[in-house]
Amino acid sequence: MKKHATLRFLSIVTALVSYFMLLMGAIVTKTGSGKGCGNSWPICKGELIPESMPLESIIEYSHRIISSGAGMLILALTIWSWIVYRDNFRVKLFGIMSVFFVLLQGALGALTVMFEGPFIKKFMLALHFGFSLISFASVMLLVIQLYRLRDGKPDKSSGTPLSRGFGWSVWGLATYTYIAVYSGALVRHMEATMGCGYEFPSCGITKFPGFGSAAEIHMLHRYAGILLFVLTLCLLIVVLRKYRDNRDFVQGSWIAMILITLQAIAGIITVKTGGVLMAALLHTTIITIYFTAISYLCMLAGAPWKKRS
Repeated sequence: MKKHATLRFLSIVTALVSYFMLLMGAIVTKTGSGKGCGNSWPICKGELIPESMPLESIIEYSHRIISSGAGMLILALTIWSWIVYRDNFRVKLFGIMSVFFVLLQGALGALTVMFEGPFIKKFMLALHFGFSLISFASVMLLVIQLYRLRDGKPDKSSGTPLSRGFGWSVWGLATYTYIAVYSGALVRHMEATMGCGYEFPSCGITKFPGFGSAAEIHMLHRYAGILLFVLTLCLLIVVLRKYRDNRDFVQGSWIAMILITLQAIAGIITVKTGGVLMAALLHTTIITIYFTAISYLCMLAGAPWKKRS
């Protein structure tokens, strides 16, 4: 139906704007533009259109405008999806998650602008990115679900049924991915991107991760990334051995493996180029898509904590 096609078009637009919102947040952090509008929020420097607009103010205010637009689109998409697919649980779930987390990340963004405590502020900035990531993934899952409904696909993937233990493993990987993402956000907000200089895989005399120095924080993220790569590879191997006929899961696992490999390469490029903006944005983009891919696998796996008939 035409109204359903329009709804799916809106979902694509919402996903794109949500991505730009997340990307602009990364640009704000990378360029140090978080104070571009002073301590006022949501307006800039106490004015709707400030007289003085240096580059950092333009970057910060653009982020706020895009975030506001994304929030309104997400709300509109959620309401419309609920009306059209009022009986579909996943449509309702992904919609409410999208709205909840975009509001939560917006509230944290406001707090970081008005709060002055250095360490707590950086911690809240890391949370801000993490919640933006969940919001984006929720929007993408809603988009996917809308298209699956169009194609008449069942809520669960076809093929060999997934064991309950494997389902827990997939959800465990998603949880660990989210933790690893926070280690990357910590590197960014603690200005530890070049904590090891231009060295890779070594880090001078620093061998172990920790929180005592920029090098230790950087190594914490490296170890987290290595483990994430290994876990993703293990997931792919298990899927290819036990669930090869489960087409959706095989495709999703391959996509996740390719993305985590590209993410590792982007991390190396970031170090070797001295943390230039484009490399950092590439790193952010790939991990965002990777987390969405793992979230998609969780959607296919269903809830392993529920008893199966």
